[in-house]
Amino acid sequence: MKKLNREEVFMYVEKIRKGLGSDEEVTRWLQEISDSVPNRNILGAIMSGNNATTEEVVNKLYEASVIYL
Repeated sequence: MKKLNREEVFMYVEKIRKGLGSDEEVTRWLQEISDSVPNRNILGAIMSGNNATTEEVVNKLYEASVIYL
């Protein structure tokens, strides 16, 4: 599957935050975003509050979740 570019991730995040799309579409968008960004907490980042802009959310999605042992 082709990875989404940043603009496509932004578009899907914007749609999800606005409540657009059917359940099936949102599920597919979340999977495509998950396949395209390093952050594994996709829903947490997208639902991070109404005060965060879509750009801030997308920036969070591109931050890697590093686990130090």
